[in-house]
Amino acid sequence: MKKAKNGFMNTLPYLCLVGVIILGLMTIVGTGGGDGEEGTLPGSNIVVITENIDSNTTWEGDKIYVIEAWDFYVNATLIIEAGAIIKFHPTAGPSLALGGTGTITANGTVDSPIVFTSYKDDSHGGDTNGDGNATFPAAGDWCNIDTNGLQGSVFNYCEFYYGGACGYDNTLQLYDSRATVTNCTFAHNKGSGYGALDASDARSGTVITGNVFYDNEKPIYINIAFDVDDSNVFHNPAAPSETNTNNGIFLSYPDNISSHITWQETEVPFVIDDNQLWIETSGSLTLGDNVIVKFMPGSQLVHEGSNLINYNGTGVYFTSYKDDAHGGDTNGDGGATTPASGDWEGIYNNHIAVGDWETWANILYDSH
Repeated sequence: MKKAKNGFMNTLPYLCLVGVIILGLMTIVGTGGGDGEEGTLPGSNIVVITENIDSNTTWEGDKIYVIEAWDFYVNATLIIEAGAIIKFHPTAGPSLALGGTGTITANGTVDSPIVFTSYKDDSHGGDTNGDGNATFPAAGDWCNIDTNGLQGSVFNYCEFYYGGACGYDNTLQLYDSRATVTNCTFAHNKGSGYGALDASDARSGTVITGNVFYDNEKPIYINIAFDVDDSNVFHNPAAPSETNTNNGIFLSYPDNISSHITWQETEVPFVIDDNQLWIETSGSLTLGDNVIVKFMPGSQLVHEGSNLINYNGTGVYFTSYKDDAHGGDTNGDGGATTPASGDWEGIYNNHIAVGDWETWANILYDSH
């Protein structure tokens, strides 16, 4: 099932902005300042954005950019320098989408990350909304960033906080796009739909490595167009017990696997959220040692005899979504549910000489 572009755009009431923007106790009057900028107060590092970006633009690393443009589009190249902070107004500018020939190149550094966060977030860039402690940030304060079918965006050493309010409950959506997401942090985001990082429609060539996910509802959705290595982290490095509510890598509504794909992540399981995942004869799925694959009710895996590689590797299991003993409490319900025989369909060998359900010892709680 493919998602319509920009489905999030109609989820919040339209707010008509006028030429004078009230920001906390400061009045910021338009002074030019570059494409897409309403202006900055003299001596201030706050830039209010009320217009689309229609020509190549750079956002500087020592400034805070407040998005107050409803249906805000980046239609050209936007370069975001290390250290920049981008805050999204929850009603006036809750989202950013690429359009035209738009791309984002957001190259932060380990010491100066680029931050995408809530207008209410005082811990990054200070009390931008000027209300003291009257408000606090929360998951779903703003919607998302959508690459929207355009290719080549880069997010490196970026931090994404408190998003996921709209559409498919994602914070960064790689819709029909080839993108690079490396060394980023996703925390405190909604995402019961498609996760904080939604790569369920990402194109082949997408790179997702070295990222950190914690305190999200679901961390990430993927598809079968790209490999997943073992470099991403699914807990707070400063507090390892802080993970995600549904701590796994989710695969939903996949096409058949027709190329050679490798899954190596071992901290959390891969979750098959579909009725059938088929590995065609032209493709293969290679599992690393200690990889665990969990299945939602009714789901199954079909292979062609020799193209499910390392299925019997050390620590490899195929099991129920309810199985907390293998890969942890992925369904996030504590001990409310326990696994049982028949929780999912099983693994079917479709090779013409076999044509039967597999009965390997590392297949747990299936129907066969």
